[in-house]
Amino acid sequence: MGVLRTHLKRWTGWSLLGIALIALAAATPFLLRHAAPSRTDWAELADVSQTYAAVSTFFSGIALIGVVASLAYQARQVHNDREDAQLAAHRELTLRLLDDPDLLVCWGPPPRPIPVKRAKQHAYVNLIVSFWHADYIVGRLSEEVVRGAAAHLFRGEIGREFWDMQGENWKSTASTRGRRSERFVELVDEGFVRARAAGPPIPTSLFYLSDPV
Repeated sequence: MGVLRTHLKRWTGWSLLGIALIALAAATPFLLRHAAPSRTDWAELADVSQTYAAVSTFFSGIALIGVVASLAYQARQVHNDREDAQLAAHRELTLRLLDDPDLLVCWGPPPRPIPVKRAKQHAYVNLIVSFWHADYIVGRLSEEVVRGAAAHLFRGEIGREFWDMQGENWKSTASTRGRRSERFVELVDEGFVRARAAGPPIPTSLFYLSDPV
């Protein structure tokens, strides 16, 4: 939240500066007329004002573009910070569950009965996919990276079993979160299809060699 407030203060300041520049540019002709002596050559002043108006319009346009750009960046930063906050909250919930398996029942029954150990493994896989989702939403992961990482994850038996059981839940949730979330699930599902086409899932017992005695 501290980082979020810092970004908001910074870009609010820039936005206010841009608005002030636009207001100053618009008000300057009136200020000149008010401050001009009574014997001023108004024809000459009009020529100067016309030249100033052209220049001020240019700089006003630049200032306006700056304001729009800063507001757009600010909105994107707020969105990114919100995604990071949601991921942090989800991570905290999952870590508590892993520390206390009795909390598994608080999430409701799985699609089909599974051992507690496997349920904890599924919870951890879900945390991995959630991490990918957050990074994809804010543009830190490309489509090909998501697809490839998912295909690798689903080559193993636990990852493949997780998506087979929870993939539909991810799809239904993504449909309420916008097109980018839906696209993320499509990419993960493409990785799932790629992994199945590569062959049966690899048992965890074959992942690593035994430690030398």
